[in-house]
Amino acid sequence: MGLLLRLSTRYAFSSQNRHRSTSVRIALGLALCLFAIVAVLSFMQALQRNQFEDIRTFESFDLQVQLQQSNLEEAQEVAKRIEALDSVSSAFVYADIPVITQAQDGTTVAGRMRAIEAEGRFAEQLNSYRGTIFSEGKLASSYSNSRSIKVGDELKVTLLRKGRQATVIPAQRTLEIGALYYTTSYDFDHTTFLTDLPTLLLLNPDAPLKIGVYTDQAVDGVKHELMGMGFPQASTWREINASLYGAMELEQKMMTLMLFLMVIVVLVHIRNSSRRLLLAKQREIAMLRSMGLTKGGVQLLFVLQALLVAAIGVVLGSLLALAAVALYPNVSNFVYQSMGVHLSLSIRNSELLILALSILVFSMFAAYQGTHRILKVDIMEMFAHDEVS
Repeated sequence: MGLLLRLSTRYAFSSQNRHRSTSVRIALGLALCLFAIVAVLSFMQALQRNQFEDIRTFESFDLQVQLQQSNLEEAQEVAKRIEALDSVSSAFVYADIPVITQAQDGTTVAGRMRAIEAEGRFAEQLNSYRGTIFSEGKLASSYSNSRSIKVGDELKVTLLRKGRQATVIPAQRTLEIGALYYTTSYDFDHTTFLTDLPTLLLLNPDAPLKIGVYTDQAVDGVKHELMGMGFPQASTWREINASLYGAMELEQKMMTLMLFLMVIVVLVHIRNSSRRLLLAKQREIAMLRSMGLTKGGVQLLFVLQALLVAAIGVVLGSLLALAAVALYPNVSNFVYQSMGVHLSLSIRNSELLILALSILVFSMFAAYQGTHRILKVDIMEMFAHDEVS
């Protein structure tokens, strides 16, 4: 066995081996393919994690409880009861109403007005660019709208409120912009105006109040706990954003399919490269057979050679991927300038292990199949022809 290992190493990378460049190209090709697959997978997963984190932080929180009332004091008492649970990090009252705003230059924005007693991750990632965000009787607009909406401007706000004869009627109010804010989510910023709850309830006394909940535990378990407390309207962030979550899950599956096709391309590359290398070495195979090496020994020799080349490619590709992830924070600002998001890249060891094992196993299988086909030919015919098809 030791002799076979030495022979496989010499056949793969010996300086006296005229086919060494082919082995080097196969190893480099595998390394680059593995690096490309891992890099794409890491970016895709980071983008999805970032989107989900924004949804849980700004849009719908980990859970929310729909209240059948508009009484602020009672809603605050409910929030205190929920926050007292060991499984809940923070609970707070908030409300959303759809609005259409018109700036002084005529620019309109169709979005929502959110009043919230900001706590938890929402408060931690809400940043004031200018002014005080939650000022009674004033609105806070996003920095992304600062070209048309500035601090001190009067903003016309059109909203729907309960009417006497019709179910809802449009109402228009003028509010002063008291602050500009920004977060890490452009989609949230662009369409959301922030205010305090007394101001929103003054504009629309019938606005339904909700309880936002943050938790560090499994959201489904906390939901069942809330339902047991008598809140059947409790919903998780996945349920609230079911269509978006489903679309992103579909996107992940499609990306996984594309990466699977890339893996197939890599495996085909391995097979073709191994076949060319074995055909180029058929004279050596004939010499080994004429020297008394059994067919099984020849197959084992070239399987070990293919395993060695593939292992070097896998290790090199894995090191490239790990180095890229480690160095990414140094170039993350360039990514932020082009994509507008800060990503935290990571590599799932299980996925990398599956890819590596797939490449190694297929490399051995391709080498075994190729030598098995060549060994069916007579030894003298191998000497007589450069390639045996």
